[in-house]
Amino acid sequence: MTRDAKESVLSRWSRRKLEADQLESAIDESMPPDAQANANVPATEESDAKQKPVLTDADMPDIETLNEDSDFSGFMSSGVSDDLRNLALRKLFKAPVFNIRDGLDEYDEDYTYFEKLGDIVTCDMKHQIEMQEKKLREALEADAEVADEDEIEADDIEAMAGSDDEVEAQSNEQPETLAQAERETRPRQESDNE
Repeated sequence: MTRDAKESVLSRWSRRKLEADQLESAIDESMPPDAQANANVPATEESDAKQKPVLTDADMPDIETLNEDSDFSGFMSSGVSDDLRNLALRKLFKAPVFNIRDGLDEYDEDYTYFEKLGDIVTCDMKHQIEMQEKKLREALEADAEVADEDEIEADDIEAMAGSDDEVEAQSNEQPETLAQAERETRPRQESDNE
């Protein structure tokens, strides 16, 4: 086949696909028939299982006789009951080889007991104490302002009551004569003019 300089992607793909099919058929024709039969049959677990007999509970050794060096692969056979398989796995994982602690189990520690800090005061603690003191000062200042306002109101009320008493006392003292009243008003007027 001739290759065109302006060959599109689709035509190039189609050409290469046809070439690959022709090459594959040529290889199949050149192979002997016995080799083709072996090449088409993949090795599967079923063929391996036919070669090995299926082990059952009766074929397994007693659980107490097993140690960490024993072969536990027989317990994984499909003929072994789940209960016996679980007992064997439990025995296997109780071995010291599998009980090594890696130190990453954070949840294993007892977090209900806290060490006392003693005299140590952290930065957060200082900040909390300062905030509480600030709130207490603001509350005391607010109470003092309210108390001052109450005192001012009480003083105003007393002053008003006192001035009312003076006005009443002055109104009760009426001048005996008109001449006395004029004399009392004249010095006030003169002092106002100065």
